[in-house]
Amino acid sequence: MMLDRTQRRAPLAAVSLAAALCAAGALAASPSNTSTDTGKVTWAEHVAPILYQGCVTCHRPGQTAPMSLLTWSEARPWARSIRQVTQNGTMPPWFANPAHGKFVEDPRLTEEQIDLIARWVAAGAPAGDLEQAPEPPTFTSEWLIGEPDVVFTMEPFEVADDVEDHYQWLKVENHLTEDRWIKAIEVHPTFVEAVHHQLTYLGPPDATVQSVQGAGTLDLDFVSGWGPGVAPLAYPEGYGMLLSAGATVFFQMHYHKTPGPGTGGIDQSSVGMTFYDQKPENRITTLWIVDPALDIPAGEASYPSSSSFTAEHDAVIFDFTPHMHLRGRAMRFTAEYPSGEPEVLLDVVDYDFNWQLTYTPTEPKRIPAGTRIVVDAVFDNSADNPLNPDPTVPVRFGEKTTDEMMVGFLHYSFVDKELQDDMPTFSVPENMREQFEQIQRFRQQQREAKAAAEATGSGD
Repeated sequence: MMLDRTQRRAPLAAVSLAAALCAAGALAASPSNTSTDTGKVTWAEHVAPILYQGCVTCHRPGQTAPMSLLTWSEARPWARSIRQVTQNGTMPPWFANPAHGKFVEDPRLTEEQIDLIARWVAAGAPAGDLEQAPEPPTFTSEWLIGEPDVVFTMEPFEVADDVEDHYQWLKVENHLTEDRWIKAIEVHPTFVEAVHHQLTYLGPPDATVQSVQGAGTLDLDFVSGWGPGVAPLAYPEGYGMLLSAGATVFFQMHYHKTPGPGTGGIDQSSVGMTFYDQKPENRITTLWIVDPALDIPAGEASYPSSSSFTAEHDAVIFDFTPHMHLRGRAMRFTAEYPSGEPEVLLDVVDYDFNWQLTYTPTEPKRIPAGTRIVVDAVFDNSADNPLNPDPTVPVRFGEKTTDEMMVGFLHYSFVDKELQDDMPTFSVPENMREQFEQIQRFRQQQREAKAAAEATGSGD
């Protein structure tokens, strides 16, 4: 079931400031703020452990969230807003339909936790005995994946004060002299307040920023992505992604912030990787299931889009990442088995571009040969979509936030190790496949001709 667009989730920053201030004023007048009555719910005993469990990853100084919730004095003015967004499901952000699948990243609070927050607010948001409160989590700049074997760092990029929304492709030096197998990946943006998301790609040795944009994206292998709240990526034990010594590393940076004096800054994001000591037993790759022919009419409230991939061999799927832009409304991944039986693997019923989430099943999903993975999406280009920048214009596939995309990413591998060096990485709707295959053959011929010319010394 899809939610009405007026019920769209919004970041906590969107909660009315006036309401927050009114809440703060009301709480300031409450004599129970210092109560240690054990019959009451207090920050120290009940609420701090809940917020420390997951909220303060983003809600702390220097991160993307608009306020810190590390201390009682910081959280107290926002108490009623916290109650509101936890009760209506806006926070923590999670968009998967619970009827289909269980996922490692699921941050949802339990009903008991939500009730404790509500009771705390109703009691006047008392501090309790702060000396008995748990210590706030500590956050360092150290790598959660352990000391990386390599760190790729982009050249400093200035995000100007007047920038609101900007995509930037950057080529990053690869100094590796031998092929390595990636085990885990972690992204460290430096201008966190402005980085909406970061994507890491690998391209052929001769790739340039100009060559990989547009149709050149077909030559790229998607490695990983980062967005607010996204944890480092660790491949399952025994699975790794190849990083060739000659591969070209690209960062695609999406900067999004409120423009104005003093809002700019310098970003120099880094990606750290750990490697296997030797080639792992299995190779993993990223599959794009894409509909590049989007053509959403102006004012269309429910535009459907679909693409699919058929596994020619037994395969294992490790995670799913839906990707759309501001008109994206919902996305569903369905396995259609050779028996004809369908199974919904992931159903994102209320997609939100503000949160680029990956959904990892608690157990990898094994599918038999002949299984068709169908990705269905719905877009809302109507005036009823509060995120829609302009419902009067048609929208097509493109990189800009005001364009649209329909991509279902997933990490997968064939079960048969002998087949893992030739796993498809891109799939389009069936009515486009002949044209797509022609483009792929043409680009392969171009690469082979260039390599032959260079080998004979006749190329330029």
